[in-house]
Amino acid sequence: MDKMKQYAQYNPNLLTLKCVLFLFFGALGALLPFVPLQMTDLGLSRDEAIIVSSVSPIIALLGPLVAAPLADRLAGGFGGSPRSKTGRYLTVMISTCCLLSTIFYWLLITIPPIVRSPPSVSFMCHENGGFILQDRCGAERTCYDWVQGFFVQQRGAVMVKNCIFDCNATSSYRGQVSTPPPIEDTSSAGEYNDYVYDIVSGGLNEPEIPGSANTGDNISGMLQPYPHMCYANASGGTVCEVYTEDSLPIRFTLGLRPSVDHLFNDYDAENTTELRDSLDNNTDDTCKYPFDDQFGCRIPASVADELKKGNEDCRPMVVCEIHDPYNNTDSLLRRSQCGFDNIGFWLYLTFKSLGDLFVAAAVALLGTAVVIATRETSTGRGDIGKQFAVGALGLGIFAPIVGGVFGGRFFEAIVFFTVLLVLAVLILLVDRRMPLSPPEWWWHTRCGLLALPMSSVRKYGPETAALAVVLLLLGVFWNAIDSFLPWHVVKLTSGAINSDSEGPLIVGLTISVGALPAVIFLFFAETIVDYCGHSNVLIFCFVNYICHHLALMSIDENARLLFLCEALEVFTLHMMYVTAVLYLRHLVPRKLTACGQALPVIAHFCFGRCIGALLGAIAYSEDASNFICAHQWFAVAATVVAFAYFVVYHFYLKTKCGAPVHLPPDPAPAIIQSMNGNGSYTPLRVYHNSKSKKGHFRY
Repeated sequence: MDKMKQYAQYNPNLLTLKCVLFLFFGALGALLPFVPLQMTDLGLSRDEAIIVSSVSPIIALLGPLVAAPLADRLAGGFGGSPRSKTGRYLTVMISTCCLLSTIFYWLLITIPPIVRSPPSVSFMCHENGGFILQDRCGAERTCYDWVQGFFVQQRGAVMVKNCIFDCNATSSYRGQVSTPPPIEDTSSAGEYNDYVYDIVSGGLNEPEIPGSANTGDNISGMLQPYPHMCYANASGGTVCEVYTEDSLPIRFTLGLRPSVDHLFNDYDAENTTELRDSLDNNTDDTCKYPFDDQFGCRIPASVADELKKGNEDCRPMVVCEIHDPYNNTDSLLRRSQCGFDNIGFWLYLTFKSLGDLFVAAAVALLGTAVVIATRETSTGRGDIGKQFAVGALGLGIFAPIVGGVFGGRFFEAIVFFTVLLVLAVLILLVDRRMPLSPPEWWWHTRCGLLALPMSSVRKYGPETAALAVVLLLLGVFWNAIDSFLPWHVVKLTSGAINSDSEGPLIVGLTISVGALPAVIFLFFAETIVDYCGHSNVLIFCFVNYICHHLALMSIDENARLLFLCEALEVFTLHMMYVTAVLYLRHLVPRKLTACGQALPVIAHFCFGRCIGALLGAIAYSEDASNFICAHQWFAVAATVVAFAYFVVYHFYLKTKCGAPVHLPPDPAPAIIQSMNGNGSYTPLRVYHNSKSKKGHFRY
């Protein structure tokens, strides 16, 4: 009954702080889950979206790195500076960060859509070389300059298919056949794929196919010739790839030189005329990129004679379609795609990084405000969990509203974000009763004894560093899922009838299923953490990530099953963050309160988000099997980390690094006797209840 009365106690001075937390985290829930969808709608490629998701957290860590030391400095009370009596500096800093983040997120609206028109492209070669044909880009009809810097060449992969013998090469080739239908081949093309030949002076020798005296000339009508594409390997030999109608796309790693229109030096001039003669008459709208490698395609004499019948101007060659030219792994042509270097990408990266910077600073400062406003009482009990419970409520309410009612559209999301943050700023600037004055010097002593200044405080440097590493690892596991979860939801709902509206709604609900149940847990957060121990809660988070990643591997159709996974964020996100706040409240001295609360933001939401986005992107490569493989390795890694953490903590740290119990000094120091007047020690109002577990931390 006494405990129920204690939890029912209401502090009116914390009402406005609860409102600020509700509005602030509600604003984050209304906007941030839908940013990955907006990047896709804007026209960013998959790789560009991954870069934004990885780089912006690194830039964002500058926010708490600058704001936290500044807040501690403005708090005063050490170094000769006057101590703040109102905490006004903190409300002004939080308000400034909120307003600046709103401005930079609004600037994302001003970026015009990135229009990428993939130009038509094809592959051709003959005995003396080969080149890529590609349509020119933009109104200027430009070609990509493949020479970047002084003698620096760019190389990459090109995958070819549908290779035929033909007279003309066009950039729009898509596998149409202009030669007679092939006669069924009785031999296996695989027997001479990758067959190695010798290079002789003057060019490539005529390769001899096993069982044939030539390359399969169709003289007798019994054998159909196949294109042989030969290139020099690193050992000095020549490897020939043979393409048949049953072949998979053949992968070549090539480098390209600038278009033949730009070849003016002596080295390239001798090839320019021949390359131009190899094209059809429509060359003005086509870029012609010669290979920067020794390359040759064998054209049997019978094939050349057949092609030249009725067309004496025919220049026999091998023409191939390029498989997925701009999206395959390590694509050479991706950078030459029209709009690849669009300035919109750089503007988006800049604005989003700056918006994230001020959001990260605001989160760290709000954590500081909660810790200061809910300073421990004489029983060692504060209200930190109750404040963050209200924030989780806001996070869970507004995300499904934006996703379900407005389809996750960025404009409506940024309007919600702006309205909620402006209301939070108004409360911060108007309210004068919020208890944000810095706490007294004795607040962070081990058990609250009024002793010599900081004399009973342990040196927590190694323990704080270890906690930072744990939070970093938790951030990697969380952000490997969270950064690209909207993409996965859209993929799972792409076949639904109302996929355009169902996908954003499910994205919003994934936030709610983790945030709304967390309200109850956060209300009793301090009791839960005291009972379980800080480290046991963090170990349990790693165990949850094992289940989370294994579950993601099994969900391949019904996106609603993701709710079961996201419900685990009750512990892996909400309880984890509050546990870190509670732990760091005791690990750092009072004069570094803001720096202590910036640590989980930097470790988990900045460094962890960067690494998690880079590793999580592996699951979203062109190969669909990578999704399962990536989450398998994440599950294995979470298992290893959880087991190692459990063993190290319970068998070493808990026994070797446990906090000693401090008893009242006997006799009492002179400073205590003089302060009490009668020469006897009395703890007064600052002595924590001896039965309380506060101060006996369990790292």
